[in-house]
Amino acid sequence: MNHSIGKVLVCVAIVIAFSVPCASTVASSQDSDLPAEKEWTLLIYWDADNNLEFCTDFALETWRNAMTPDANINLVAMVDILSIEGTWIYDVHDGVAETVETMPEQNMSDADVLEEFLFYGLTNYPAEKTLLVMQDHGYSWRGLCVDETDGGGIMSIDAMVKAISAATARNEGRGVDVLAMDACSMATIEIAYELRGVVSFFVASQSVVPYDGLPYDMMVSSLASDASVSAERYSSMIVDQYIEYYSSKTDYEHLYPYDQDVITCSAFNISLIDELGEQFTKMTAALEPLVASHADEIKEARDIAVQGKWANIGGWEYLADVYTLFEELKGVDAGLDDSITSFLDAFNAALVNEGNSPRFGEIPHGLVVHFPPSLALYNSESWKWAQQFVYHDIGLDLVDESSWVSCLMEYYFSAPGTQYCPNHLVTA
Repeated sequence: MNHSIGKVLVCVAIVIAFSVPCASTVASSQDSDLPAEKEWTLLIYWDADNNLEFCTDFALETWRNAMTPDANINLVAMVDILSIEGTWIYDVHDGVAETVETMPEQNMSDADVLEEFLFYGLTNYPAEKTLLVMQDHGYSWRGLCVDETDGGGIMSIDAMVKAISAATARNEGRGVDVLAMDACSMATIEIAYELRGVVSFFVASQSVVPYDGLPYDMMVSSLASDASVSAERYSSMIVDQYIEYYSSKTDYEHLYPYDQDVITCSAFNISLIDELGEQFTKMTAALEPLVASHADEIKEARDIAVQGKWANIGGWEYLADVYTLFEELKGVDAGLDDSITSFLDAFNAALVNEGNSPRFGEIPHGLVVHFPPSLALYNSESWKWAQQFVYHDIGLDLVDESSWVSCLMEYYFSAPGTQYCPNHLVTA
């Protein structure tokens, strides 16, 4: 979601909805017999315990209106807001949002809370296919979900993945078919690779996500109309719906009625991400010995591919479209060319669908990679909040297995203006 500081608005409707008492713990099951298995269950992890609280009423109304008919789908949302203590689980059906669980205040940045909600949803709302939505501020490879009531920390990607995996194991191996990120800058190659073996399909944005978030009206109503759609097809549909929803300020209802021209969205088949990661590892190994002598070409490729010139609202993300970055490096070395071709082939095989605003042209292809312009910015010297996140020491498998960090270090000591004082050097 957009990181801009917004005025927190709490509608009376939200206050009333959140005041309904119910059960006391997320781990408890409903008293009645479990419902029959449906075609789809949509599980929404809604962290609005921050300046995004004002988006909650819009989302609840959208879900209620779209869940007709709902004979073949479930929509269950765990919601935490800033202004009222407590956390709630809603079962949205028949045009209402029924409060089925009321809990003490939960820390939505804690992956254990995600695990319990996911297990609760998987066991109490069984379905042939499950979509999990993660909603809140996104910080790319660093993580997501700020909970200001509980210290303002975020959930790391590694912790999120372990939570999904643990909930799946507890549910006898039946877990999440589609993971959709309603959070900024989460379509990264590092995150996609981390998800292998945990989810089947991954939908996210390379850039900012407006306050409306995912196109919930289209997503839910289309599934309510035809729940027989496959997980792969549904992932592709979400991408198309996302691009369509933000294509006009008049055709659809928005929290803020403006044309959004920095939109990107993509879907990937995670079952094919192992091959993509293997080719990335081979390609970066081939690139590393060439960096020093080709720093100018790398800088030029980065300048074309970097996401920061599109919509880098944080100033510290420095995300480059990974496909464009390496495609632009073709011609540097024949051996590297072969590795790049294999990587791009694996990328295209894993890609289900992608789209973007027309102003981006052919630059975005669906995933970004972390590429700060200098060692000082790699070490977050200019952005104090980000100093707690160290790219090569945050537990991301692709970073650990590939030579990408070594390539970055070679670049920083080869390209003009990318170094800084030696006593601050990073050890990869």
